[in-house]
This record gives sequence, structure tokens and C-alpha cells, in this order.
Amino acid sequence: MLIRFTLCLAIGLTFATLERASATPGKIGGVGYADYYYVAAADDADDEPEKRNAFRFRRLYLTYNQSVSERFDVRFRLEANDAGFGDTNGDKRPKMVPFVKHGYLKWNGALGGDLYIGLSGPPTWGISESIWGYRPVEKTIMDLNGIGSSADVGLGLKGAAGGLRYHVMVANGPGQRAETDNGKKFYASLSMKPSESMVAEVYADMNFRPASQNQLTAKVFLGLQTDAVRFGLEPFIRINSEAGAGGEDETITGASVFGSLPMGDDRVFGRLDMVSNDDTDTTDLFVLAG
Repeated sequence: MLIRFTLCLAIGLTFATLERASATPGKIGGVGYADYYYVAAADDADDEPEKRNAFRFRRLYLTYNQSVSERFDVRFRLEANDAGFGDTNGDKRPKMVPFVKHGYLKWNGALGGDLYIGLSGPPTWGISESIWGYRPVEKTIMDLNGIGSSADVGLGLKGAAGGLRYHVMVANGPGQRAETDNGKKFYASLSMKPSESMVAEVYADMNFRPASQNQLTAKVFLGLQTDAVRFGLEPFIRINSEAGAGGEDETITGASVFGSLPMGDDRVFGRLDMVSNDDTDTTDLFVLAG
């Protein structure tokens, strides 16, 4: 199977090279998000987190996009993040080390859609993040709580049929990290737009792991986006199976509701998240406004 995948990628890169004569110039772009934070109060007095404050880069991107031809596009993106307050590695504090965020060949029009080969974004929260619209402020609920990864290595297919948009993917599962087992992760998203301003999505993924410790995730998303109003509702469920480990399954459920409205020349936004874990018997609330 490894040989077949390698040949598939090699053939695609060969086609891209042969059609380079019609290529447009590549584009290099970058973006960064930075802030200053101060913890006014906290429960953990031993660690004195209430004294924490720092300037930091939330995220830095450096992206190269190349349209090789009408059929092939290439993206290579590097990302770097601040390691966080007080994180140490012995006596040395870690530096911001770039890593590969995206690295893929996009084959336009393949299999009735667009085929992504390499490290690309799965469909886990792409639609909800676009409606939320404030990713520089905070991640969406599933991203914030580690329910999935923003990129994975494998094959993805995006397209539309009969009024439905689809995004399916088969990938390693660990995201940008190296594969550690023989299992694979399968993603599927189906969405539709009942009107020009509304979107509805059904999503699920299954991550096959050793010892039957599989992970099943499902969610629905309802969104509204007009020139004035944005609104989103996103409930999800994650089941971490412990069948092969002799323990009980862990179930994590959550829901997020958010919205934004115009206020003069600016906008106001608000969001409420609730996440519950039956294994730890905890419920967390997250409130954001700005």
C-alpha cells in the first residue's frame, strides 16, 4: 500500500511538472496574531497564576501558494506558536519552532471534485469556523477542546452533488504528528444551504486505534450569515472506546452557541460553550464577548 500511495503522489507531481508552462507566478503570504494577557484572578494559589502576564504571538503563518496549471495547485504553509507562560525544558525556555501546517497537491476536477493529496485540513470545523468569523480571538469549540486536528496526512475529496456539498477524507489520524499505528481515520461532512444566508451540516469521523480504543465523533451545525447578523449552533459528541483496555467508554458532549451584530461602524459578538465529560464527571462553561 505504501508503494501504491507513493506512485499516486509521484504521478500527480509529474503531471504538475509537465504543465508548468501554463503556471502562474506563486504567491507568498504571511499573517500573525499577537496579544498581551494578564491573569487577574485564579484558583491555583500555589502556582501563583494570577501574577501571569505576557506579550505573545498566538500564531504565525508563512504560506506559499502555486497554481501550477488549471488542474493542479500546490500549498506549503509553516506555522509557529508561542510555547506559553513558564513552560521550560530543563533550564532553557523553548523557542518558537516552525512546523509544517499544510503541504499538499490539489488536483482540480479529479473524481468529480477536488482531490487533496498530502497534509491538508479535514472537514471537522471548517464550516463553523467560517461562520464564527473570530478565529484570531478564539478557536471554535471542538478545536478549543482538542476534539480533532486542524490538519492530517492523507487523501481528501471536496465537491458538490445534488444540492449537497461533501468533504470526505481518509488520513493517518495524529494530525501533523507521525503515524504510530496501522489504523486510519475516516472523515465525512455533508452540508447544504437552504437559503443564501443559511447553512446546515452533518459531520462524523471514526479513528481506528489499537486494542479497540477507537474514537467516534459526530456533530451537527446550523449557521446564519447575513450582512448584519451572524449566528451559529454547534452540538457534538465524542466517544472514546476503552473496550480493548477493559475499562468503560468515555463520552464527551458539548454545545456552542454564538452570534454577532453590528454596532455603528464596528461589531459586537458573544459566545457560550458547555462541555461535559462523563468519565471525570465535570462540566465546563466558556463565555466570550467582545
